[in-house]
Amino acid sequence: MVATVLRGLGCGLVSGLVTGLLGIWHRAGVRLGPVDFFPLGLVVAVAGVLGWALASRAMAGLVGAFGAAVGAFAASQLSALPGPGGDLLIQGDLNGFAWAILAPFTAMAVAFLPRRWFGPGRRRSPGRGDDQWRSP
Repeated sequence: MVATVLRGLGCGLVSGLVTGLLGIWHRAGVRLGPVDFFPLGLVVAVAGVLGWALASRAMAGLVGAFGAAVGAFAASQLSALPGPGGDLLIQGDLNGFAWAILAPFTAMAVAFLPRRWFGPGRRRSPGRGDDQWRSP
C-alpha cells in the first residue's frame, strides 16, 4: 500500500516537474490578425500540464494528481527565481504571471474531476428502471 502511494506520488511529481520545466517556452507567441500577440506557447504549455496531470490521475489516482500539482508548482516557481548569472526563465510580465499561476492550478483542478472519468465505474445498463413506466 505504501509502496503504491509512493510510486504514484513519485510518478506524478516527476511528470509535473518535467511539464513545468518544458513549459518555460510559454513566451512563444504569434500574430493573429488584429491581435498583436497571441500567447500560443502559453496555451500549449498549459495543455501539456493538463495532459500530464490527467495521465497521472488516470494511472496513480489522486496521489498522482497531487504529485503532478506539486511538481508543476515547484517547477514554475523555481523557474521564476534568478539563476546564478541573474537570468530569469520566467519574467515578471503578464505571460510570466499567467504561467506561474496557471500551471499549478491546472494540475490541481484535475483532482476535482469525478472519479468515474478515470476508472471502471458503475454504469447503468440500458433499459434499467424503465419497466415501471411500461404498461402491462
